[in-house]
Amino acid sequence: MDDASSSSHTNPNFRLSSDDEPPVYRIDLSLPPRLRHHEICRHYKAELAQLIPLFSEVLESTPFPRFLKFMAKLALRGVYSTEECEEIRGIADATGIAHHFVVAYNTFLDLFSGCTSGGVKVNDAGNRCDAEGIVHFRGLDWNMEPLRKLTICVEYVRNGYVIARAVTYAGFTGVLTGVRKDLSISLNYRINIGSSYPAYAHRLHQLRLLLGYRPSIASHLRTILLSTGPAPTLAYVKECISKLTTSPCYLTFCSTSSILILEKDLKAAKSESSDDFLAVTNHDSGFDLVKPEVWKDMLRKGFPELLHNFLGGSMERKQLINELWKQSSSATRTVDVKRWLGTDPLKNPSTHFSCIMDPAVDGGGLVWVQRFMESYVYVLG
Repeated sequence: MDDASSSSHTNPNFRLSSDDEPPVYRIDLSLPPRLRHHEICRHYKAELAQLIPLFSEVLESTPFPRFLKFMAKLALRGVYSTEECEEIRGIADATGIAHHFVVAYNTFLDLFSGCTSGGVKVNDAGNRCDAEGIVHFRGLDWNMEPLRKLTICVEYVRNGYVIARAVTYAGFTGVLTGVRKDLSISLNYRINIGSSYPAYAHRLHQLRLLLGYRPSIASHLRTILLSTGPAPTLAYVKECISKLTTSPCYLTFCSTSSILILEKDLKAAKSESSDDFLAVTNHDSGFDLVKPEVWKDMLRKGFPELLHNFLGGSMERKQLINELWKQSSSATRTVDVKRWLGTDPLKNPSTHFSCIMDPAVDGGGLVWVQRFMESYVYVLG
């Protein structure tokens, strides 16, 4: 790791786990976009190349793999943002990976992941000793094993100052998990069930996304995280995101005093907010009103086995995080939140990393981050 990135470990506002902490890199936004990821690419060239077989495996599972591979080379030319397009070209040049593979990597990442996110008021937020404040907790789960080795932390720098921090994957230009002064962000995957929009509208959106005619939700979140001036308020974020056309997802935003969760559909969003505690996994909040024995029976009868297991696991995680908060809500501390994230099934075989973010810190506070380099066997109850 270079000197600029390793210096982050001495920053008291940026404390990482001593168990298996991700390396820290700086992305200097003052540099030309093609040069910003060179240091990361130099260290992760081999790991990024291992993603190419994954792309081929996805296409091999379709009826026309050769045709789709040919079309991918022609169609995956870039993403919506000119700045991110240039960064992607720089990543392709630095790694020697075909440009359309890097485009696919940056387009697919925000479509398929299961997660736990939320915010909670603690009485020892960040470095504010004995001060109450909101911290943002996050566990990112995904079944793509090669991505574990690509987990890194980044500091976004503009004109010599750190303006935001994120936990991300090497070679990825969007934002799935990030924090700046007065705002933290995380994205959870949402299955397209019960959407108020027809299936063809979702397919058309996905096609426009893949062809670079529409920004991904990860690109929208990057724009919010790296915007100049003060961080947008939660009220502004709610209004802005609700109007956007995006893939279905769950979005968690935290300010220093409030939590906002958006249940995002294609062109609309349902919202829930709190100044105390909120959490989301990978199912709609309406499911939480159904008794466990009822939804388990409903899932067995109404969904394919794979979807049944996914939604069942999501509900178990949501139920657990709510119970853990109720057990410690009288005097919640950051150490409690860290313990929550290490409890099965919040930590599970698919967990790539867990983190706690503090939006009260200048430049964004990553209070704690732990990367899990290996999966393990765990059976849902």
